[in-house]
Amino acid sequence: MSFLFPLYLLGALAISIPILLHLRRRPPKDHVTFSSLMFLEKSPERLTRRTKIERWLLLALRCIALILLALMFGRPFLKSVESNSGDGEGARLVVLIDGSASMRREDLWTQAMAKAREALEATGPTDEVVVGRFDDKLAIVRPFEAMANLPGSARATSLEEALADSEPSWKATNLGAALTNAADLLGDAASQREVKNQKIVIISDFQEGADRDSLNRYAWPESIVVHPKIVGTEKQPGNLALHLVAVSADADGQSSAKDQATDSQGGIQPPRRRARVTNGRDSESETFSLSWQGEPESKISSFLPAGASRVLAVPPRSDESVDGVLEITGDAHAFDNQVYVARAQPLPVGILYLGKDGKADDVGSPLFYLSRAMHRTPVIDPSVSAMSFDEAGAQLEKIAQAQVVVVRTDGQTPVELAKPLAERAQQGGLVIGIVNEGTESPFLEQLTGLSGLELKEGEVKDYVMLSEVDFEHPVLAPFAQAKIRDFTKIHTWKYRQLTLPDTAADNVRVLARFDTGAPAWIEIAQNNDSGIAGRVILFLSGWEPRESQLALSSKFIPLVYGLLGQAGFSAVAEPTRYVGDAIPLPNAETEVVVTTPGGAVVPLDEGTETFLATDVPGFYTVTSTDALGQAQSRVHAINLPPDESRVETIDPAVALGEFGVLVDAVGVDSASLANAESEAGQLTESQRRRIEIEEKEGNQKLWKWLLVAALGILVIETWLAGRRTSQSVEPAEA
Repeated sequence: MSFLFPLYLLGALAISIPILLHLRRRPPKDHVTFSSLMFLEKSPERLTRRTKIERWLLLALRCIALILLALMFGRPFLKSVESNSGDGEGARLVVLIDGSASMRREDLWTQAMAKAREALEATGPTDEVVVGRFDDKLAIVRPFEAMANLPGSARATSLEEALADSEPSWKATNLGAALTNAADLLGDAASQREVKNQKIVIISDFQEGADRDSLNRYAWPESIVVHPKIVGTEKQPGNLALHLVAVSADADGQSSAKDQATDSQGGIQPPRRRARVTNGRDSESETFSLSWQGEPESKISSFLPAGASRVLAVPPRSDESVDGVLEITGDAHAFDNQVYVARAQPLPVGILYLGKDGKADDVGSPLFYLSRAMHRTPVIDPSVSAMSFDEAGAQLEKIAQAQVVVVRTDGQTPVELAKPLAERAQQGGLVIGIVNEGTESPFLEQLTGLSGLELKEGEVKDYVMLSEVDFEHPVLAPFAQAKIRDFTKIHTWKYRQLTLPDTAADNVRVLARFDTGAPAWIEIAQNNDSGIAGRVILFLSGWEPRESQLALSSKFIPLVYGLLGQAGFSAVAEPTRYVGDAIPLPNAETEVVVTTPGGAVVPLDEGTETFLATDVPGFYTVTSTDALGQAQSRVHAINLPPDESRVETIDPAVALGEFGVLVDAVGVDSASLANAESEAGQLTESQRRRIEIEEKEGNQKLWKWLLVAALGILVIETWLAGRRTSQSVEPAEA
């Protein structure tokens, strides 16, 4: 028997206290009074030892209780007891093989397969075995049924056949999810037949970037022990990690006159990219080079000490209209040395304005403010064209070709235009109606598909304000922040009061109301037989200063861009996507085809919203046909998850033990563990030995039985002492 805290055994010296108390001579307590002692003979006093122990049983009980308490605080454990001994019973084993991107380094995958073969060859026919490989998800390679009643060599051969042509993926490492899923597999099997010896053999490089957060939310079973097997590379240690960081269009806070001139002409500046370069803690290389693939003139060299990180400007590209690959050189591992950057591809958005006149220089027209609010961004390229009602009536195909139509209605708006506008909305387009004075209800009924509309001028004494803004709507959600959610400063001088029928509740949503309670902004969803949904949005007051302050408000431009986003033309830059992330697909387009980096063409079914098979880094091209029959194409860049570049090895006993996972530190290969220590520098031999004995003591929990025994002895001692005290009390007689 050994002890986790042997110094607490000194507490056993406390047994001297009850011994001394039992040796203490006590004077007699009972006295008898006599009237005279003259008739009594004197007798000499007997010579006895001054110290004599009485009540040996009580003394023994008290000493044993103190000794048990000292042993309990010392936390004893038995070295010879194995927590997972099965007494000849077959074991239940899960073998996990790391197949993430970091395993693409050198011969790590070959090492992993060799260790998996060793683990399987050590099993017996009575053992239950399941084999899986994991990256960001766990995939079962050989289930329990396929490995049942096979000798170890046959199991190893079966695994090699299953993974003969496989290689590590490009996905991230979710170590926590793999372990919790494996523990659940063992738990499900235990519900059918109980097995004492349950363990998980996990073969991995145990790189620092592996995700272990799911273990923090999982109560690890005490009956399952994890046996880690570490694979490592013998090449020069250290790795350079490269990934782009988000920056503003003008990162330096300044812009040249040339850039400003470019902006005034409607163009966009080339993006000023920044990249973060991180050098590993144990790296032996401190110099690196950064360049665009195929552009040697863009190469820059720099210095970065081991363990440091730096954000630096990326050299500009010669042509932003083509896809680019940013490369870094100078480290020993090439699997993560490339970052893919898609070409600049702002999506063209055709906006058609319809009014009684098409003059963009009239400050009293909504067209004046709409045309000045639209600017080209790295994501969309909106263009505004205008037509009068007469021109639109003669060229109805222009309405069908526009992605967004803005119509300013009044008494001169032909009712005949309502039908093509409604058809455009039903085809997935966005129709924005600015309802001005004189607009007739029949036009709005045909435009929206709602019957029974009542329209009249609203009564305004001075001005009305906006209220009850629906911040849960995607268009207005960006305004939900406390500092910008106040719409009451937008005063309205004139508005139309629209009464909606009760049957319009299903596809009508009021985005905002005036403080009189009348609807101010209304969205009407439009659907067709193919399921493509468009929208009609009505503004019941004009944008121009004659009717309201909306066009002069700071909220006008983000509101208009929000409307474009609702139509599928968001101006927000797409997030950086990594291997395994879904690529969104156009929802109002048909004949969608995805071309992978390897050149494979994947046709998708109509109605598919996302493309999930982003298994390798590179460029994915999505081609489709829009509602107007025009071909559309967009390139998406998929990169390696950044955490896979953090390849420093962690010690599994520490990394998993802190989450309560029972780790067999003795089972770790000495060579592999030495490699882990040399790379991470985290654990010494004494620390590993300490972790091992803590795990053994935690599994055995002998201190609980010692506590129960001590409490039982104290109960007996208390009862026995009380019983003897009551027997010794007798009444004294005179």
